[in-house]
Amino acid sequence: MTLKRTTPTLYNLLVEWRVAKQLEQEAVHRRREIEDQIKTFIGFDESREGNVALPFDGGRVIVTARLDRKVDGTLVRQLARAHNLDEYLHELFRWKAELELRAWKKAPEHITQVFAPAITTKPGRATFSLELEKGDEQ
Repeated sequence: MTLKRTTPTLYNLLVEWRVAKQLEQEAVHRRREIEDQIKTFIGFDESREGNVALPFDGGRVIVTARLDRKVDGTLVRQLARAHNLDEYLHELFRWKAELELRAWKKAPEHITQVFAPAITTKPGRATFSLELEKGDEQ
């Protein structure tokens, strides 16, 4: 028995990708609606950190609330300096060096070569986006 091989065209793959992306977005939207209904049903308080375990089909569903915290590093340093609390900076906060890519690309090569061993570069996952022409709604 001989199987006929077909190779999808790039156009077909893009059409499939667009459909899958739309289904994914709809599924995420619906999942979040259901999660909101569950939180309302159980009276879940998102303003407090913690979790609630809900028994389900021999297992459980765990609903966890987390609070996102952002730190203004400049202000923290200023406050520490003003109150003589510099010794607590490394105890209470993590300091993360990040590459300022625009400045890096503009810097002289003899400078960037010094710091290059401290930087690891690896490929990230390619991102896709869909831009529809005006009047084409989806």
